[in-house]
Amino acid sequence: MTLATRVATASLAALTVSSCANAQVSDNISDSFKSTTSSTSPVVKKYKRPALEPNKPLLIVYPNTEGTAKIAASSSFLIGSTYPGFSLTVNGEKVLTNKEGFFAHVVPLAKGKNKFEVKVFGSDGSQTYSQVVEVAREGGRQSLSPSSFEFAPNSFEPKEDRGLNVGEIIEFAVRATPGSQVHVLMGKKQIALASIASLKSRKAGATVSGINRGLEAAYGQVFQRHPAAQPDLYVGLYRIETNDQFYQEHPRYVMQKDGKSLTVASTAAITVLRQPQIAHTVHKDTITRVAPDLARLTPLPEGVRLIVDGYQGENIRCRYAPNKHIWIKKEDLSLGDSTGPAPDSVARTIQIKEDSYGETVVIPLNQRLPFLVEQNLKTNHLNVKIYGALADTDWVYQAPDGGNSKLIENVSWKQPEDGVYQVDIDLTGSRQWGYFADFEDNNLNLHIKYPPRLKPIAEEASMRLQGLSICLDPGHGGKETGAIGPSAIREAEINLAIALKFRDLLVAEGATVYMTREGDVDVSLNDRVDFAKAKNVDLLISIHNNALPDGRDPNKEHGTSSYWYHPQSQELAASLKNAEAKELGFPDIGARYQNLALCRPTNMPAVLVEVGFVCNPDEYAKLISPASQQAAAQGMLKGLINYFAKK
Repeated sequence: MTLATRVATASLAALTVSSCANAQVSDNISDSFKSTTSSTSPVVKKYKRPALEPNKPLLIVYPNTEGTAKIAASSSFLIGSTYPGFSLTVNGEKVLTNKEGFFAHVVPLAKGKNKFEVKVFGSDGSQTYSQVVEVAREGGRQSLSPSSFEFAPNSFEPKEDRGLNVGEIIEFAVRATPGSQVHVLMGKKQIALASIASLKSRKAGATVSGINRGLEAAYGQVFQRHPAAQPDLYVGLYRIETNDQFYQEHPRYVMQKDGKSLTVASTAAITVLRQPQIAHTVHKDTITRVAPDLARLTPLPEGVRLIVDGYQGENIRCRYAPNKHIWIKKEDLSLGDSTGPAPDSVARTIQIKEDSYGETVVIPLNQRLPFLVEQNLKTNHLNVKIYGALADTDWVYQAPDGGNSKLIENVSWKQPEDGVYQVDIDLTGSRQWGYFADFEDNNLNLHIKYPPRLKPIAEEASMRLQGLSICLDPGHGGKETGAIGPSAIREAEINLAIALKFRDLLVAEGATVYMTREGDVDVSLNDRVDFAKAKNVDLLISIHNNALPDGRDPNKEHGTSSYWYHPQSQELAASLKNAEAKELGFPDIGARYQNLALCRPTNMPAVLVEVGFVCNPDEYAKLISPASQQAAAQGMLKGLINYFAKK
């Protein structure tokens, strides 16, 4: 067996995965709306794992070596492997490889094209192979030259069609030749724009730039995408006035300099809306957001009636209360329903019912209204705000079916502002185990989950998790490979190997386990979440392994972490992470809040565990080892038992 064959075989054997079980005023928002979206289906290539060969003793899995890789960061890394005992240099600089031959070498990137020559030396020190890797650093956008006379393409804002009301403010912006005069024409209205560089604010006696439009944040770090001064960026505001009659009006941007003038019409159209509309949601779990494509709020069930009073591109603005708006995608709404009553109701007697999930707070309404649910663990309560509802609540039946409530200590209501009805639910115990809201006819039901029915945990007892139902989600799979490690083993494979071992340990402890996948198959994020909900499990744990973006150092940033979204999941995330990091000996990099699909369901505590980093050579070497995979599973089991052992 050749050296190449031995190494390739060892890499494959190290991962044992078993397969088991705008001229006139329009009052109609939908008429003013023009969709410009399109979709295409990506071509998916079946993954074929590359391997080292005697005539090519170098495997580079990142960056892409087919052509010139394009990267925006100021640094990147070469990740790959060579034969154990071999050594490498990159542009003459020695590369640190571990005993398995894995490496992650950080390289600085100059603007433009970068070439890195990787040389491989055999165990006797002689050069055996070399390969050139090309990386183009994509520079941030550059300011237009003062000697030019132009608008930068695709820099006109607003970029999307807008539907607004009288009194609302539009921010116009465009990149234009520095030193010029720029204004926007809207009908007969002229709106002057000013250069960002000329907008100064005073602070502590010093003059500083007042606006930094190029500041971004990702992975907990802040960086500058564009020149901070931005002398070519012009901005201005306009408030819609009572006599404005814009309908599909395209703003015209005018630039003047040295006796020359240039006018360009924006592709975005502005419409002034005179009357609101009624719409209703058409999908379950309709995503609601604080602003177009920004943070999420409580999703809404199907059939919820809403007042619509604006739009931006494919996003529809819905009015919950005079000072409360949310945004929903057009595809999730039925627009044009201007008949029927406004979305309002009187809320009367509140009742509590019981079922196999837990206890349900029933709030009777005469139509489906929008709502928000908030969770607080410090005072251990839930509250639901119903928009459009007014209180006439004289009775609250707090005991299900005439018995004693096991979950709910007290239910109270208040009307904190006009059109907002709030129900506060104080819960027993010190933990919350899940909740969800839906409608039955027009009754709003807030379902609150019972805790798992486990026997008291004793350290030496067997079957310590009997009565627990849990959904394990091995991240990625199929065409979703996840990150790829130095010897080209996919994260998806590692995730599954660990999950299957964790499953076996859980079953041995008496738990009922459901797997979102048991092989290398495609499973969408929504399907994974729906699967866990359908199984009515007590816990949802998604198992992943981490990677880093360009601009970071895999040799310095690595370890075990976990993620949660709802407060009810924070303690579980910390317990799993603590035990996992200790068992594997990886650095503990925290249990963190993050908006992840597998952490978003409220029906049960739901967490995502990042066992280690596949881009870190040493952690990767462990992650592909069956013994370390078993240790990872054992660590999560200990974390789970520790969690349930706490009162």
